[in-house]
Amino acid sequence: MSSPDQNRDTHIRLGDRKKDTHEPPELVQPQARQDSEQDQDTHIPPPAQDPDTHIASFIVQHRDSAADALGALIAEHPDLELALPSPTRSIVICESADRHAVMQRVDQLQALPGVLNVLLVYHHAEPAPALAEPLVTSTVTPANGATS
Repeated sequence: MSSPDQNRDTHIRLGDRKKDTHEPPELVQPQARQDSEQDQDTHIPPPAQDPDTHIASFIVQHRDSAADALGALIAEHPDLELALPSPTRSIVICESADRHAVMQRVDQLQALPGVLNVLLVYHHAEPAPALAEPLVTSTVTPANGATS
């Protein structure tokens, strides 16, 4: 019967044999290094795109005692707005160009003493220039075809 050490050695040797069926590593590695160096030299970043604006709303369930801390956190972050204050539930709006900011704000609100839950209700993202475009008004024709 073979010992565990012998089995381990056999396993390692068998694994090495499988590797040997391919090209030797010393022939593959220098070429791979040259390709990656060449990619670094010729890599051109994609053109900068307009950042998206992320708009999100949260319901923050909290104790009465958390109102001051909630107000202070919102005042610290210009991308937050207290849309509807309430003694135990408040609605907070977040508008940011940073896609990670929405979840960071959820985490920060959740970490406040007295906050019981933060619920992400709505999240919308679109290119900032699209938000600056005027809304197109359309005329609605009733089903009976009458005009007003």
